[in-house]
Amino acid sequence: MARKSIRGNDAATRCYRFLKLINSKGNRALKWDLEKMAGSLEQFRKWFDNCLIRHRLVESFEEKKGKRVYTYYKKTDRGERFYETLQDHHLLTVWRRISGKRLKPEY
Repeated sequence: MARKSIRGNDAATRCYRFLKLINSKGNRALKWDLEKMAGSLEQFRKWFDNCLIRHRLVESFEEKKGKRVYTYYKKTDRGERFYETLQDHHLLTVWRRISGKRLKPEY
């Protein structure tokens, strides 16, 4: 089944891009790479501390290399399932339509 790419800069798309970056780095992205994608430390904290970590989609771990300690983020099992759901354009479209009190029109 061919997958359509997600376009735009809404919350679902930004979340997908964070998880995609982690996935592209072998399920362990440096905090610095994720901060750059977020645009600022404040935005990074908003996304990671208040959403992705809070809902157990990602977790952090530290690794020492020489004298430096690097912070990495990886997807959890729940995060992997969520990432797969976000990849499926049709599921995401349905979810956007049914979220809220009323059925929303097609996009």
